[in-house]
Amino acid sequence: METIVNDYITRELVHDVTLLPLGDATSLLETGILHSLSMLSLAVFIRDRFGVAVEDADLIPENFDSVDAICAYLRVRVGKEASHAGIRG
Repeated sequence: METIVNDYITRELVHDVTLLPLGDATSLLETGILHSLSMLSLAVFIRDRFGVAVEDADLIPENFDSVDAICAYLRVRVGKEASHAGIRG
């Protein structure tokens, strides 16, 4: 998962090649990689690639400051959605 997210951010959101290679723990906020427009693009990517709709309440630095944080957030969300599907189905 980290590789997929890192590849997307590197390919689509990093505009300063001096930040590459992008480490999974690198702060996307402090480096300026993530801002309002790139966050929207990342949320669409997450929805399309992982089937997770990013809720407005989830758009906090703790969830999106790094590739590691994004993947931790995704693991929690995927787990919650799987458990809800089991309850319904």
